[in-house]
Amino acid sequence: MMIFALVLKAVFAGAVVLGLSLTAERLSPRIAGIISGDPLGALISYYLLGLEKGVDFVAASVPHAIVGIAGVLMFVVTYHAVSIRAKKRGALKSTSAGLLAFMVIAFIVREIEFTILTALPVTAGVALLAGILFRRAEDLRVVKPVKLTFWLLVLRAGMSAILVVSVVTFAKILGPVWAGVLMGFPMIWLPTILIIELTYSREHAHAMFRGFPVGIGSVVTYLASVPWSFSTLGVHVGTIVSLGLALVYLASVTVILTQLKHRA
Repeated sequence: MMIFALVLKAVFAGAVVLGLSLTAERLSPRIAGIISGDPLGALISYYLLGLEKGVDFVAASVPHAIVGIAGVLMFVVTYHAVSIRAKKRGALKSTSAGLLAFMVIAFIVREIEFTILTALPVTAGVALLAGILFRRAEDLRVVKPVKLTFWLLVLRAGMSAILVVSVVTFAKILGPVWAGVLMGFPMIWLPTILIIELTYSREHAHAMFRGFPVGIGSVVTYLASVPWSFSTLGVHVGTIVSLGLALVYLASVTVILTQLKHRA
């Protein structure tokens, strides 16, 4: 069961990052940023944690998972702030600063007792701030996507697989509070940003940021519904129902943004 779970996490994470990076290259970085709000990382993590540790463990971790989303938003804000100023080794400096910001937030919020109702305003406020900061980011499109080779695909998938497996394993060991906080770790977002910036430019990576604060509401919707869906319907059906609610949010946001764009 343990080996199967590790392989499932690795394969799933790799597939998600490949899908997001290809969306950014073939369609639009902004669309990829919105889609990255899909609760795919949280879905596979909480599904496996629910099976391995039980519904009570998952429910106890959810409030800190919601606040953990504020951590990943601060990662993105810090990454962007450092990236636009860095002259050399921008990706390395931005990543280091962003991870430091996330860890500072993580160590602060782990000491605070949250409920879902008190966690939601915190994350919503940070998302609003991030949305304001990124509102002028250009929606750059990749004119000439790189040719995808087998080894390039393996590299892209491998980065995310290692992060997801490591984070979920530590979360399971450290208990429900840390499990929740670490759910916000940018295990999918970080490799996707690095792929786009290192392959194309930091401006293309910045274009993804514009849609991320809006799309992240899908993850919050999923997380907020998990305690109810898991306890009422079980882990298997509960996962499907919570995912459905998250996708309804994402579809609604996409339709609204499309209409606003046409009217502008």
